[in-house]
Amino acid sequence: MSSTPGPVVLGRIDESFHQVAAAVVEEVLLRLGHDVEVREGPHPQMYPLLAEGELHLFADSWLPGGHGTYWEQISDRVVEVAPLFEGARFFWAVPGYVPADQVGELSDLARPEVTARMATLVVQGTTAGAGLTMRSEKLVADYGLDQAGWTHRIGDIHAIIDTVNARIAAGDWFVTPLWQPQYLNDVHDLRPLADPLGVFPPPDRASLVAHREAVGRLPDRTREVLGRIRFTLAAVNAMDRAVNLDGLAPLDAARQWMDEHPDAVAAWLV
Repeated sequence: MSSTPGPVVLGRIDESFHQVAAAVVEEVLLRLGHDVEVREGPHPQMYPLLAEGELHLFADSWLPGGHGTYWEQISDRVVEVAPLFEGARFFWAVPGYVPADQVGELSDLARPEVTARMATLVVQGTTAGAGLTMRSEKLVADYGLDQAGWTHRIGDIHAIIDTVNARIAAGDWFVTPLWQPQYLNDVHDLRPLADPLGVFPPPDRASLVAHREAVGRLPDRTREVLGRIRFTLAAVNAMDRAVNLDGLAPLDAARQWMDEHPDAVAAWLV
């Protein structure tokens, strides 16, 4: 158990792919005998709570690019504990049935023959504080898409999911902001568009991070085990599918994946 009274407070972003990554950490803490309190919310809410020590641990932080703006504001009070998985990234994508020789990179979206073929020039985005949103709004200007009639609309993860499912079912030409890991990448043929201007950062590591003082109060064994947690982007997609398609709670999805990969988990818990 922790040397401090009360549970270990674990923060996470209120989106399913973040929830399942954090749930793996939650289950590890439970197996180590800790009580765990999970708190979740949007990016602009969670990072200040971590800085203040109201969250002891937070999973997962996309570094150095995706969540870099938030991390820079609190870097003197936080520490990375483990790079949970590699390859987290943002992009805009089109369905695979849109010919790559016509729409292969973001600049192609400004061409009149492309805009004329699109079912909509409204790009359905996620929440206002997400790293994807901040960069999507920048690329609309940087690539001159606003001059071609494109707009980016704030929404949430569910709005993106609903839009992608409906547009693909209709066979529409459309563009969606997206990221990996996200289960939609596994169930649909979605092609990321090249980003020659580099508006999106290179792929990140998705890390378990902690308030510096709070993690120092955890037992040595807990810190050692947490530092060994590793899984793959494909594992997050599998857990994300279990939540969104099979109706599992994030913790149940994490437990299912961990039960199916006992050797990986045993390597953490040695």
